[in-house]
Amino acid sequence: MRIYLIFFNTAFYNKNMSESSRKILSDHNVSITNPRILVLEALMESRNPQTIDDLQKKLQNKVAKSTLYRVLGDLKKINVLHEFTSPDNTTVVELLLQDAEHHHHLFCGDCGEIIDVGLSDEFEKLLSEEIKKIERKFNFHINDHRVEMFGTCTDQCSNCK
Repeated sequence: MRIYLIFFNTAFYNKNMSESSRKILSDHNVSITNPRILVLEALMESRNPQTIDDLQKKLQNKVAKSTLYRVLGDLKKINVLHEFTSPDNTTVVELLLQDAEHHHHLFCGDCGEIIDVGLSDEFEKLLSEEIKKIERKFNFHINDHRVEMFGTCTDQCSNCK
């Protein structure tokens, strides 16, 4: 009986992810294709930033690499995907969902884990003030910023064990 309930919850979760994927695409007037749904579902499943290679592995070759890059480009154009570079110059992607708040990243030098981290409102306010000073000083408009922190996981990290 317990296995049945777990299976049922998983099936319900997968159905909701598929519906969410379809809604994201239709809300942005993008045609709904199987590769786009598969990529969105894989991105939603993780909730953390991931490399393109990790995403490709998660998709288990259901989407060709060239198609994956094309889908990621489509998702960037409709502003639901953020792409950045890790410390080792690997491209990393993450979904930008409406409920996602502004955040920054921790990078583990041992296992490669990338962790989303929110900073205090007070720190963000101070940072915004500094950014405004920099804009005035250099006559430059800054569109975005990010704080990246580098270190290593603790011995509690499942990836590092």
